[in-house]
Amino acid sequence: MCRIRAECGENRLFVAKFDLFCGEKWILDNVLGQISLFLESKYGPFFERKTEFEMKKSRFTTLHRAVFLSVFLFTALAFAQAQTFLGTTGDQLWSNEDNWLDGLKPTGMFDEATISADVIVDEDVSIGTLNNSDNYTLTVLAGKTLIVNTAIHWGDNDFILEDKAQLIYSEPLQVTIKKNISAYDEDNHLWDLIASPIHEDVIPSTENGFLTDPETGYALYSFDENTVDWINYKENPFAIENGNSYLYANALDTTLLFEGTTIGYSAECDLSYHAGNGAYAGCNFIGNPLPCNAYLNRSYYVLSDESNSLIAVPNSATKSIAPCSGLIFNSNGLDDNEVLFSYMPFFQYLSFQGYIEITVAKSNAPTSVLDQALLSFNEGDDLAKFSIFENAPRVYFTHDNKDLAILSIDSVDVQPLKFKAEENGNYILHFDIDKPDLSYLHLIDNMTGANIDLLTTPNYNFSANADGYASRFKLVFDPHYGIEEDSPSTSSGAFAYYADGNIVINDAEMCHGATLQIIDMTGRVIMKRDAINRVSTSGWAQGVYVMRLGTTNGVRTQKIVIQ
Repeated sequence: MCRIRAECGENRLFVAKFDLFCGEKWILDNVLGQISLFLESKYGPFFERKTEFEMKKSRFTTLHRAVFLSVFLFTALAFAQAQTFLGTTGDQLWSNEDNWLDGLKPTGMFDEATISADVIVDEDVSIGTLNNSDNYTLTVLAGKTLIVNTAIHWGDNDFILEDKAQLIYSEPLQVTIKKNISAYDEDNHLWDLIASPIHEDVIPSTENGFLTDPETGYALYSFDENTVDWINYKENPFAIENGNSYLYANALDTTLLFEGTTIGYSAECDLSYHAGNGAYAGCNFIGNPLPCNAYLNRSYYVLSDESNSLIAVPNSATKSIAPCSGLIFNSNGLDDNEVLFSYMPFFQYLSFQGYIEITVAKSNAPTSVLDQALLSFNEGDDLAKFSIFENAPRVYFTHDNKDLAILSIDSVDVQPLKFKAEENGNYILHFDIDKPDLSYLHLIDNMTGANIDLLTTPNYNFSANADGYASRFKLVFDPHYGIEEDSPSTSSGAFAYYADGNIVINDAEMCHGATLQIIDMTGRVIMKRDAINRVSTSGWAQGVYVMRLGTTNGVRTQKIVIQ
C-alpha cells in the first residue's frame, strides 16, 4: 500500500504544487531552479555562469529565484480569467473556442473554468480552478493531460480518464480511470503488469472488466515476496491494492475500470526484503499509484512490450511509468525500505552522463529482446540482476560478488561483460550507446578472439551453449589496453601443443596442483579436471579450442587447433 507523500491545502498556489517534499528545505532551490530553467529556455539566461554545468545546476541563488518567482506568480494571478464552458456546438470539445462563453477559452495556469455542459478534454490543459456547475461529466481523452493548479470543485459527478490520460492535482478526487488491455497473443503480447491508481481496494469483477470466462478468458496473479509464491486469483481471490502490481492477461481485448479516489501527485510505497528467499529476495512487484505518469527515485524493472523479458530502467533516465502500470523493484537488502513516486522528474537528471544499453536476442528474431543490461556513467544507478523468466539468456555485470543488471562506473579501461545461455543456440548482442564523448569502444569475445568496433558495428552474432563459460566478453574503452590479457594474473603465452591426437603441456611441472578447462568456440566447457600433461582429443570435432590452466601463480590461456 502506498502513502500520500504531501498533504496540501485546497487553496495552495502554483509554487506549492511543486513542493513534493513539503517542509524539506533543500527542495526549494531545486524547484525554483527547475522553473528558472524553463523560463530561461523561453526568454534567455538572466545571469552568466562560467560553465554549462553550473548553468544547469544553479542559474540563480535561492533568493534571486524566490524574488523572480514571486513576481512571475503575482503577474500570472493578476491576469487570471474566469471562463464558462457551455458546449454550444454540441461536439463537447474543450479545444473548440465556440463552446466557451464569448468564445473565450481559459489559457492561463491560474484561470478558472466553470463547466456547464458535458465536456471532453481533447488537448493538454493547465488551469487554476475547475468547477462543475451541475451534474456534468468531464472526460480526458487518451494521451491528454489535465493539470489543475489550485482547486477542483466537482462533487460526485463523473470525472473520467481514458487509457493513458493524466490528471495532475494535489488533492484526492473521485474518478474513473480506464486501462486498455490487448488480447493475449502468443507471438506478440502475453502479459500486462497492471497497477491501481486509486486509494481504495479494487475487487475484480465482470463489471470492471477484470473477469471473463473463469476457465480460459483471463489470468491474474500476484507475487508475495515474503513466501516467494505466485498467487492465482482463480484459486485464492484477492483485491487489487494501490501501490502493488499484478500480472494480468485476457483472451479478449478488454478495458479495466478503476473507480475510486486518487491520492494526489506524490506517494511512497513500502518495500519488503527477506534474505532467505534466494534470487527472489527483495523482489517487489509495485505499481504507479498516481493518476499520471510517475517518476521514481530508484532504478527498477519494467516488463518488455512483448512481455518476454524484464527491462532495467536506470535512476538517471528521464523515463516515466504510465498510469495503471506496474514495475518490479529489487530492494536487495538496502537500509531504505520505501520508494518514492512523483509526477515530476528528480533532479539528478540534470547531470546525466550517458549509458550503454546491451540487449540480447536470438539471431533469427533480433528484435525480440530476451534480456538486457546497462553500463551507466551516472552515480547511483546500480540495480541487482533479476529475472522471472527461467529459460531466458542472461547478460549482466558482476561487482563486489553481486550480479547486476545496471552497473554504475566512472571511467575504466576494460569492463567484463557476462553472458549465460539457458539453452544452446545462436544469439545476437546489440549495443545502444548514449555517450557522445565516447571515442573508442570494442567488444572482445574471450572464446573466439573476435574484436568488434562497437562505434561502427553495434551488433555481434555468436553461438553459445547452456553450459558455456559465463565470462564470455569484455568491453574495452582504452585503445592501448592489452586485449589479449584477461587480468594481471592471466597469461596467454603458449604452454601446450597438439600432436598425434593429444594436447601436450610443455612443462609437466606446471600440472602439479593445477586445474585444466577445455572450452569450445560456442563457450561450452567440454572438459574440466585436474591438469595432466597429456590429454587425448579422441572424439573431439575439428576446430579451435581454448585451454585454461589454473595454477597457484595465476591463470594461463591458449587457443589450440585440433585437426
